[in-house]
Amino acid sequence: MDLAKVAKEIIKKNLYLTLGTTDGQIPWTAPLFYAVDPVTYNFYFISQLDSLHTRHLLQNPTISFAIFDSRQKEGAGNGVQGSGQAFLLSDDELPEAFKHYHTTYVPMKTESFTGEAPYRFFKVIPDHFYILDPEAKTDKRIEVKLL
Repeated sequence: MDLAKVAKEIIKKNLYLTLGTTDGQIPWTAPLFYAVDPVTYNFYFISQLDSLHTRHLLQNPTISFAIFDSRQKEGAGNGVQGSGQAFLLSDDELPEAFKHYHTTYVPMKTESFTGEAPYRFFKVIPDHFYILDPEAKTDKRIEVKLL
C-alpha cells in the first residue's frame, strides 16, 4: 500500500484542518478551512488578527495539525497528523496564496488581507506527516514522506 498516496488523498478530499498552537503556556486548537499547494504540500488559511491562534502564531510559529473526515465509521477511519511552522504572509507573498485558496467568504484581493482589514493569510510549512499504520494491530502512527 502506498501510504504517501493515502495521505495525499486525505489532504485532497477534506476541507478543514485542526491547527494546534501554543504561546508556551496555553494550548489551543482551531478548525480552519484550508487550501494545499499540491506541489509543496504547504497549506494556506486565513484568520482574524485578534483570534487566539493568530496571537499564538505571532509569538510561536511551531504548530501541529490534523486533517480527517469526522464522518468515518468508528474504528475504520484514518487521518493525517503533522507538525511544522506557520507564518503570516507578507503582502508580496499573497499572490501565491491566491493561486491555491478559493472562498466566497472574503474577496481574494490584497486589500482584504492588508492594512486595517481584519483577516490575514497564513502559510503552514509542514516538516512531518503521519497516518495510521495499516499493518499495525494497534492504533499506531507511521511517518510518511509526501515529497
